[in-house]
Amino acid sequence: MLGLRDTDHCNLQLGIMDSSPPVGVCHDMCPERERRDRESQRRLHQFEIQKVQCTNKGRRGKGHPIADPQKTVKEYRRPAAGKDVSRPIDLRTPSTLAKTVQYLLMDVWSSVNYRDLLCLAKAYAFVFDRLRAVRQDLIVQRIRGKGGALVLEGSLGFLLCAPYLVRDLPVADYDEVLHSTQVRECFAELIDCYKGGGEFPRQAEFQSLLLLYDLGNLDTIHRGLQLPCSVRQSPHVCLALAINKAHLENNWVRLFRMVQQLNCLQACAFYRHLASIRNKVLCTLIHAYSSRNCRFPLDLLTTMTALDSPSLTMDMCNKRGQTVTSGEQSSVLFLKTTLKDVKPESPGREINLVEQKKGKASWSEVMIGWDQVITKLPQ
Repeated sequence: MLGLRDTDHCNLQLGIMDSSPPVGVCHDMCPERERRDRESQRRLHQFEIQKVQCTNKGRRGKGHPIADPQKTVKEYRRPAAGKDVSRPIDLRTPSTLAKTVQYLLMDVWSSVNYRDLLCLAKAYAFVFDRLRAVRQDLIVQRIRGKGGALVLEGSLGFLLCAPYLVRDLPVADYDEVLHSTQVRECFAELIDCYKGGGEFPRQAEFQSLLLLYDLGNLDTIHRGLQLPCSVRQSPHVCLALAINKAHLENNWVRLFRMVQQLNCLQACAFYRHLASIRNKVLCTLIHAYSSRNCRFPLDLLTTMTALDSPSLTMDMCNKRGQTVTSGEQSSVLFLKTTLKDVKPESPGREINLVEQKKGKASWSEVMIGWDQVITKLPQ
């Protein structure tokens, strides 16, 4: 069972829930007091420092990094006794929070070299922490409506894409449980924003993302069926509901056929289910076509499971004790008597299902939405 959400911690710290929430007046991505403190304590991240060093040297003769006001971003701090998290001067305005999300995705994350795991780990830790602080400012001020939705949609774009991009990082650099917790809390807060009423251009898209992320969850499906008619009948939600229906019916052929229609962000939301679904598909076929006189075409199996190459399909079959025969057309001899009980493969690279759908867009643009780059911030 998970502990208190970030929302709960902030609410407890603020005390009375019925009192008027504080209104932030900070227009910088990091409040001046925190920027000064972290600079003096040498707790600046490499993404936040100026290129020049301080001319005043300490006792060891070394200059200390100087904070760049244009790059320093407020860090996440868990509310604790005796610490006031509701000072207006330390809380960022809705427009500043939107600007911060855009900066983290379009400036910081866009500079990442995905082949350099050390660089990737540092960038992930920085963006993840700073987005968590953004949500904290939203919670403390109880910002809802369009202002809150805009910030949370951008944050969720990162949170949904990141597991695919950081899949090769060690456990020490990527905590899957903590990340998943943040995704669910962010979705819950976004749904609260939508409940306030009004027009939200991306509501249907993010309702579908929740359905895909929570694939097979009956509560999520039921909630999806109760959405307003205009949202429920949108292409995004209809496709996500149909994929859930195929999953519940174990109709794997139809499921993968529809998964091919997902856009890149939707594919990232679905990505975490791929390994377990492919394992179910293969086990189902092994029991259904178990016969020494039956051969299942390897190419057909590759297409059915949406794998990138027959060699990956062959590895899956061999790992489960199934024989792949070569010849004019490679095929699989399914035998349930030789079936090995193995864990699903670790999530890997998906060219067809994920990366090709990105097209010429950058990952940052996928996260924030191709047409969601802010040119004029909301007041």
